[in-house]
Amino acid sequence: MTGKCLRRLAACVLAGMLVIVAFVIQFAGGKGIVPSWQTLRARLGVPLQTEESAPQASDGTTTVYVLDVGQGDAVLLCQDGSYCLIDTGPAEAEDALLYDLQTLDVETLDYLVLTHPHADHTGNVRAVLQNFPVAAVLLPSWQPNGEETADWPRHLADYAADSGAEIITAAAGDSFPLGSGTLDILQGGSDDADNVNDASLCTLFTAGDFRFLDTGDAEEAAEQRLLDTYGATLHATLFKAGHHGSYTSNSLAFLQAVRPGAVAVSCGLDNDYGHPHRAALQNFAEVGAEVYRTDLQGSLTFVWQNNALHVETTADIAEPAA
Repeated sequence: MTGKCLRRLAACVLAGMLVIVAFVIQFAGGKGIVPSWQTLRARLGVPLQTEESAPQASDGTTTVYVLDVGQGDAVLLCQDGSYCLIDTGPAEAEDALLYDLQTLDVETLDYLVLTHPHADHTGNVRAVLQNFPVAAVLLPSWQPNGEETADWPRHLADYAADSGAEIITAAAGDSFPLGSGTLDILQGGSDDADNVNDASLCTLFTAGDFRFLDTGDAEEAAEQRLLDTYGATLHATLFKAGHHGSYTSNSLAFLQAVRPGAVAVSCGLDNDYGHPHRAALQNFAEVGAEVYRTDLQGSLTFVWQNNALHVETTADIAEPAA
């Protein structure tokens, strides 16, 4: 067998091995010793953005990072060198989340917002509080009924105290400054909500003409309450899809009021829930929104600069230049 044939054989064997490895990670990632794609990305040091496009923290640019944490949520707001993290993703994404925050040069968090007590939103609270000084932790008001249990991380108060963070139960109408922007609480949770998703803390971040709406996992009943209260003033430049793009959220009436230019869907690749659902994607299309997805494109970077929204994804960076 010639050297050329040997090289071809070796290349075929290597390609086959890579396919097998990808298959194992795809279907067993995050279980046992098999790393998830998010953990692998962190270990390999894949950046969120290119150095050329990275905005400067203090130049007045508004940046929203929808971080790829698999089937969960973690959104980082950056304004004038101030940072707010909305949710922390599931526990299996700890390495990826901490890596991303560190590579983005986050040293302190002005706010850690926990939208509601589900593990795919609160799984890394302890890790965040142990690794970053946090000024305040914002929580919704929520009292579980007999069929629902609160799922805040155990000893949350102790973690917050060790970090020096103040715990604040946020209420509708509260406002919190973030650099030159403002984080407004539209819905502070509800003890009367039928389920914990509908008690999600709903926030609107504004900086100049930029508006970012995050409704956690709020479903249609909570969306209707927002619609009844705020109407067309819900308009947002960027909307994080409700409940990972579920059909139980993202109602057409709500989206027609929000009128987002772009929608970011945070969900895991081939997740068991089928997120994002076809009905939600149809509603996004109906209102003319551009849709970006962490399951297909990795972490999403949205930069508002000169009254225009620029988008970059981890997938863009991972692909070699043509």
